[in-house]
Amino acid sequence: MALTERPTPLANYPFLREAGGLLFLSGVSARRKDGTIAGVDRLSGEVRYDVAEQLRAIVANITETLHAAGGTLADLVDVTIFLTDMADYPAMNGEYNRWFASDGPARTTVGVSQLPHPDMVVELKVVARRPG
Repeated sequence: MALTERPTPLANYPFLREAGGLLFLSGVSARRKDGTIAGVDRLSGEVRYDVAEQLRAIVANITETLHAAGGTLADLVDVTIFLTDMADYPAMNGEYNRWFASDGPARTTVGVSQLPHPDMVVELKVVARRPG
């Protein structure tokens, strides 16, 4: 499985693991191949985070990973969303609703104090059914 647009994992773990007809994706962030994080704007010394832009990048990363396994977003069955600031929930939810309908994957959203990189404001953990 070639995942050319995904960055190299920061530790020893796969992007995807299959077991029992399910695909388990390791936590998916907005980290780009060059190590930068999508949705971060540094202007005049001020840092602004765009949770919707980060979620779009995450969905693109999930899409690429599933595609490499022969699947699509329609194969997702469970999504866990980790947010560093629950004040971002409305913006995150608005973007999420662009990608998934009410009959989409089951979902849980959790507020966390931090993620592996200080510029990450959202991360997803997803499970998909094996296509075919």
